Amino acid sequence: MMTLELMIMQTDGRRIQLLPAWPKDWTAEFKLHAPYQTVVKAHVENGRITHLQVTPPERAKDVVVHTAAR
Repeated sequence: MMTLELMIMQTDGRRIQLLPAWPKDWTAEFKLHAPYQTVVKAHVENGRITHLQVTPPERAKDVVVHTAAR
């Protein structure tokens, strides 16, 4: 389970990296907790995030979305 979570989201200080190691042809819907009382909900399809919700909204500026791996 931890491996899948790290494939979807990694954090470094305040920065939240999404899809750092997610295969392009995998679809997922997730809700994960990040540091600083942050919750990230998203849907990934064809290597792209089609829906993203960050709570609290001010933390959205700290989100970096990577292109999904092949």
